[in-house]
Amino acid sequence: MSGITEFIPKNTSSPSPAKTSSVPSLLSMNDIKKHEPNESLYLVGNGHIIRGKDRIHLIGGYAGVGKSRAANYLAYCGATGEQWFDYEIQSRFNTLFLQTENGLTRLKYDFEGHLEKLDGKVFFGDLPDGIKFTDEGFCNWVRDTVIENNIGMIVIDPFSNLTPDTTHKDYIKIIDQVLGSLPDNPAQCPAVMIVAHLRKPASGSQRKRGAELMHEFAGSQLLTARSRFVLTIERADPTNPEDDRIIATCAKANDALEMPRGCYKRGRVIFEPAEETESDEASSGIQRGAPPRYKTADLLNLVEEGEELRTEEWQRRATTAFGISGSQFHKLRKDLIFQEKIILVRHGIYRRPKPQ
Repeated sequence: MSGITEFIPKNTSSPSPAKTSSVPSLLSMNDIKKHEPNESLYLVGNGHIIRGKDRIHLIGGYAGVGKSRAANYLAYCGATGEQWFDYEIQSRFNTLFLQTENGLTRLKYDFEGHLEKLDGKVFFGDLPDGIKFTDEGFCNWVRDTVIENNIGMIVIDPFSNLTPDTTHKDYIKIIDQVLGSLPDNPAQCPAVMIVAHLRKPASGSQRKRGAELMHEFAGSQLLTARSRFVLTIERADPTNPEDDRIIATCAKANDALEMPRGCYKRGRVIFEPAEETESDEASSGIQRGAPPRYKTADLLNLVEEGEELRTEEWQRRATTAFGISGSQFHKLRKDLIFQEKIILVRHGIYRRPKPQ
């Protein structure tokens, strides 16, 4: 018998608007043409992670690969404005962790050297009774905490601790309970990031990589279907336990055009761009479109003298021209800025200066 109740929390801080008819209406092509995305709700990437009470986002990987650390990295970048993997931070945000994986000793170790910088920006719920979205008092506490601390991101880690069983019915209930605990006001409503485990691969089965891993989530048929953004994390070389490199792949992006993939060296909080070797890419079945080494001049020549462009357009050109990975693109971009061959005009906008 499932421990999940029928309770779906309601916002008690303000009266709910009267329910209207659920009869759908038609959207014409003209309606679609006139649509303008509300970019004030964008947090991470170009529509990859967005505030909202109608969406969840997902980070997943096998045990020990660094899922929780990737979530820590997301909170760090949200607080500092630094880039998270291959995604620009569009608006800085505070983060609330609802997690039962790590105690104070582990958290102090992981965040050592960043504690003062993140004070007042990253919070952890003290949850002696666990994550209880089945309890109305807990849901009200979540809502009040979000509003009082200007929380822009809630991280739930791991999702398996919320679901006593793995039936679709249970997953639907708990996701509705999570989203129902958020403020109704879009300006106060955070984004929700769920950290989830992948099923243990069957012995002797062919190794899956990248976007293929999306189908290995526990409860994948519902969990990934409900998610607007799915990031899979895997070891670059699973045969070498001393190799700290991971591959971060955007396996799904409902509200974005780009689906980056990059190689990074895992840290306790911060991940650094790393080189992806030919053997890594060969084992993942990816077709290489260019030699494994790139130069800053290759990236620079994609920008006309005096031209201004966004990160997304520059990376799209690099991917089309070279098949370059996201982590390699961002490493070369940083080198060009350091060499002052490219100027950062403002957040996410770059210009190649004209020669004097």
